[in-house]
Amino acid sequence: MAIAKKWKRLMAYIYMPLIFTVIGCVLVITALSPVIDLTYQVANMVVASEVPNFSRELNSIYVEPTAAQSDENIIPFDSLQLPGVGQQYGEISCERIGLNGPLYYGDTNQILKAGVGQYTGSFFPGFGRPLLLAAHNTTYFKPLQEIKEGDVVTIKTSYGVYEYQVTGTRVAHHLDDTAYDLLQDKEQLIMYTCYPFEMLVGITKQERLFVYADKISGPEVE
Repeated sequence: MAIAKKWKRLMAYIYMPLIFTVIGCVLVITALSPVIDLTYQVANMVVASEVPNFSRELNSIYVEPTAAQSDENIIPFDSLQLPGVGQQYGEISCERIGLNGPLYYGDTNQILKAGVGQYTGSFFPGFGRPLLLAAHNTTYFKPLQEIKEGDVVTIKTSYGVYEYQVTGTRVAHHLDDTAYDLLQDKEQLIMYTCYPFEMLVGITKQERLFVYADKISGPEVE
């Protein structure tokens, strides 16, 4: 009995302080979470709002398409120079809302500081399948807050000019995989960015604004 009592006392001396310490840490983290979120958001906004500097590791294969190329309806696949990750292969614009920026293949943090990035699991313009583009809502995709159904988004590549007409928008959680379909058998431009645009704390890293546009002109790649 004496040994059992001593053991219980020993356990109380060891485990009770440990339990209270863990509870205290949880309470402190919970209390400070708004401050942590604010710091995180402000830091991201400062980084994203900087004037883009092109890294030495990023380069371009983009050249302005000629008028003759713009008149072509079919582009042979074997005539294309496809980009690698980190290479600029085009420019994207929407005149009405003032959207204009370089288009890169890949969507790493480094790329998104330099311009608009394409998810590597999507297709290039002219391939007849969806392309998924992303950019920061404080820089290149900030104008998307003004986009409306019917607006025309233009993508220039070295092999031709493509136009996409906006059909709608949607706000969805960043983990919502129903927000886009990369397996559909049509060429749809899908652009997304953090939402809401004026948000400072929390929700910005959870929700995304998706913009959908269907191809209305541009050569097909075969």
